[in-house]
Amino acid sequence: DVTGVTLKYNDNDALSLDHSISSFTFKRVAVNTDLTFTAKAVYANGRVSEGETIHATIEGSAASKPGFLISYDNASQIEDDDELAAYNWFKTTYPAGEVITPSQLTSVDLSQYSMIWMQIDRVGIGQGWNKLPSSLISDAAVAALKQYYMDGGSILLTKHATQMIVPLGRVAADRAPGIFSDGNGGTGTDIWTINAVIGSDQTGAIDNRSHAIFSGLSTSDEYSHETYPLEGPGLREDHNCMWDLNSYGFPALYPNGTNVVSAFQNENSATVLATWGHVTDWCCAGIVEFKPTTTYAGRCIAIGLSAYEWKQNSNTNAYQSNIEKLTKNSIDYLMK
Repeated sequence: DVTGVTLKYNDNDALSLDHSISSFTFKRVAVNTDLTFTAKAVYANGRVSEGETIHATIEGSAASKPGFLISYDNASQIEDDDELAAYNWFKTTYPAGEVITPSQLTSVDLSQYSMIWMQIDRVGIGQGWNKLPSSLISDAAVAALKQYYMDGGSILLTKHATQMIVPLGRVAADRAPGIFSDGNGGTGTDIWTINAVIGSDQTGAIDNRSHAIFSGLSTSDEYSHETYPLEGPGLREDHNCMWDLNSYGFPALYPNGTNVVSAFQNENSATVLATWGHVTDWCCAGIVEFKPTTTYAGRCIAIGLSAYEWKQNSNTNAYQSNIEKLTKNSIDYLMK
């Protein structure tokens, strides 16, 4: 009466496999370190076996360099100030990192990259993944990036690039980011922060502050609850590309009292890591980690919050260091 199998690799989330599966291949694993694999049988009556665990060490060299994917043939063509600022920081912070052009997606071995970052943040770009730069959404480009992701490569999608999660096939089209803006923005006097405690005024709040991507970030007293400031007063573009979790009909799909955050996480094997700083209920997702699945062996982090602006328009961002720290933490986390 075996109905399924769970397979766990080190401290990663367990994968749920069909009972007919007799083998499974991890296409990317850590090298030169002790690996633990545990398989358990799941029975029709709900019982789960104690399982069997094996240890292994794979010798070899891991991919150690990150890639920065641009939509141009050459980095000198980058026009948007936020994309250019992110590129310049990447080149300085990761000297061994490489810029990847659209043509290289299909002409180089992407397995050499431990992770790939795509940063798109443009005024007037329009909503929808099909409005992203055409060079990045061609059938060949999407297929190459999708294969990399499925084979265990990790991806960081920031700002308008979060929409790329749809053509990559990781979420359904009707789960695309629905909170979207691409205007010129305006001047404000407040501090834009992010809240890593989801549902912080609700019973059963999800506290993600111990997650590696938030390590070392300075905090703010802008609200009565702790948040991380990303952008200070001044002229700001206010570009969101994130998830409205109330828009997917979750109460009807999951009528047993599950909040919309838990419903989205369970449905998509994901973790909602942060939202807007002022939000303290179950509402929306600004930073999401999409975990490995049986189809997608890699990880993906998507950051779509308006506060994540690489080049503040009117002055130097007082919290630029948090933007940079959040990004470095994310890249380093995905490189492991």
